[in-house]
Amino acid sequence: MHDYDEDNDSRFPDETAVEIRYPRSKQEEQGDREQWSWLPGTIVEQCGPDEWYVCVEVRELAVLRDGRRVPRGTASRNLYYPCCFRDSSEIRPRTASSSTASGTRRNGACW
Repeated sequence: MHDYDEDNDSRFPDETAVEIRYPRSKQEEQGDREQWSWLPGTIVEQCGPDEWYVCVEVRELAVLRDGRRVPRGTASRNLYYPCCFRDSSEIRPRTASSSTASGTRRNGACW
């Protein structure tokens, strides 16, 4: 990761809490991308003029280090959250309601 915002144009600074379009399921993934859910995430870094690498912070989408589904009761520090590339049309500032969502990441890593 770059030093804080060294290569970021400041629209979505590194480590900013945001919402991004991301599919919650394989079925949703096959559907219209415009219909994907807005989910909580955090900007990891800006990768290009209009592209960011974002960690999707939803516990139900997390996996274990080896890629297996997470058993109930697994500690947050053992979870790996999906990351994806998004352009500005698929990122928006996080709302108060999404920042308190029960699925948001507290600890863990992105993969």
